[in-house]
Amino acid sequence: MFKQRSWKSTGLAENLNFVRDRPLECLLWTMGVMFQPQFGYFRRTIAKFVALITVIDDIYDVYGTLDELECFTNAVERFVTSMRLCLE
Repeated sequence: MFKQRSWKSTGLAENLNFVRDRPLECLLWTMGVMFQPQFGYFRRTIAKFVALITVIDDIYDVYGTLDELECFTNAVERFVTSMRLCLE
C-alpha cells in the first residue's frame, strides 16, 4: 500500500495547509490505470507524481500572481513542447 509515511515526511501537508492532502486518492486513481499486482512499484511512483502535481496546482491556484502564472504557464508549455520533440 502507498506509504503514508513518505507523504508525511515531505511536510507538504503541514507546511502548506491549503494543499489537498490525499495520497490515498492518488494511489486509487493509479489502480484504475494499472491494477495488476506486478505493477505495484508503478502505482506507488505515479501516485507520488500525481500528489506532487496536485501540490503544484494548489500553489498555482492560491498564491500565484498573474505575471508569475503567465511565466510559469509559458515554462510548462515550453517543457511539454520539448518533450514532444524528444519523443518523436
